[in-house]
Parts: sequence; C-alpha cells; structure tokens
Amino acid sequence: MDRQKKDGGMKITLLVGTAVLFCYFSSEAVLRQFVLHRAGGQSITLSSLLGKLPPGIRDEVTRKVTIAEYRDELKNAKTINDKIRISIALADAVSPEELQKTYAEIVDKYPQYPESQSAFVNFLMAKNALRSIPISRYHKFINQFKGERRLNAWSSGYSKLKSLNVPNATLMEYLAPLLAVKPDGHEYAQLYVVLSELAFQEEDQAAELKAKKLEEYCEKLPFFSEVLEKRAKAAARKKAAAARKKAAAARKKAAAAKQQTEGEKN
Repeated sequence: MDRQKKDGGMKITLLVGTAVLFCYFSSEAVLRQFVLHRAGGQSITLSSLLGKLPPGIRDEVTRKVTIAEYRDELKNAKTINDKIRISIALADAVSPEELQKTYAEIVDKYPQYPESQSAFVNFLMAKNALRSIPISRYHKFINQFKGERRLNAWSSGYSKLKSLNVPNATLMEYLAPLLAVKPDGHEYAQLYVVLSELAFQEEDQAAELKAKKLEEYCEKLPFFSEVLEKRAKAAARKKAAAARKKAAAARKKAAAAKQQTEGEKN
C-alpha cells in the first residue's frame, strides 16, 4: 500500500512537473493554472515542485508565475493608486526596460497620485532616460500632498539627488522651499539639519539661521510615525529618570558632605 502510494505520488509529481516545464516554454497565463493542482487526495503546490527544478529553470518559472499573478491583480484593481502600484510591480518583474516605460507612462497619465512618487523620483534630474524631471516640477508634485506623504516625497527626492552626487548648490536649491513652509511633523527636523549644514557651506547665513530655528520648532512637534513617537517618549522618560537619579545622587552627596563638615566643626 505504501509503495503504491509512493509510486502514485511520484507519477503525479512527474506529471505536474512535466506540465510546469511545458509551461516554462509557454505563457505566464497558462503557467498560472498550476499554482495549485489536486490529484486524488493529494495536493501539490507549484512551490513544492519548483524545489525539485534546476535553479535557472526554477527562477524563470517563478518569475512567470509572479507576472501572471500581477496581471490578474491589475485586472481587478479598483482604484487608480492600486493600478499604479500593481503596474509598477508588474513592470519590475518583466524587465528593467519595461519598468522605465511604465514609469514614463505613469508620470504622463497620473502626476497627481501619491503612488506615482517612485516614477517621479526615478526621473528626477535623470540623464539618458525616457523622461527627465527638473527640480521645479518635482516641487509641484510634492506640494500636492500633505502630512506624511509630503514628507516622504521630500525625503525620497533628496535621497535621489544625493545618489546622483549633485553639487551642494543643487541640494540647496532643492531644499530651499522648506524655509518658507511651516513643518507639521517632528521628522522634518533632519531635513532642516541638512539644510542648515548646506547653508553654512554655501555661506548663506540667513538661510542657516532660519533652518536652525525651524529645526528647533520641529523638535517640539509630534511624530508622523506612531512607532517613532513611542520611541521618543520612551527615550524622554529614560532620560528624565536618569536625570532624577543623578540629581538624587548629587543631593545625597551634598548632604553627606554637609554632615561631615558639621561633624568636624563640633
């Protein structure tokens, strides 16, 4: 009985494995049908079969399944933001060239949606690309949003420019508008730290002073991130407890010294 069961399992594995290999040379849509295959009382998943395939074939089959799944998700996308997000994931799974093409389409069609951020960042001051977005246009993209979304856009754009090794003057140009806005989250403090350092290097004392004042202002604001907020409060409590402990030790030391002095006098 066990041998029959084992032989049956091997036959099923061989059958489905053959189908998987066939689909490797076929389309993602056909391959998608083998994600779950039932035969008799046994369930055979594609992932269990992939483990038995050579690495090169396994990776390609996995990629094709992923592409097919993303295409299914894209058909069922209910919002523009979902469509943008899935389109990017799909293109990334297909090829670098397809990703760049999709980014360009998103920048043209959906410039007002938050999920388009990665496309805008990708083309920010890009060279030899399908698109090139100047800092001024990226600023317009940023200003459409509020709260944490706006902060993320500012931070992502800055990181992209740093990766391009642009001059300090260009970084200053990018961050300068922050001097004219009222920040609404503690996390902006780091951007103002960078801005004050850049202003110092560019010998712009007025901008440096303004950036430092805004940094101090940010320190009093709540965090966008609840996790960071909790960490900051925990750190503050720990710091306060340490300060109280230090003050108590100082008072105890002072009292002991006073007592010793009075004892010597007597």
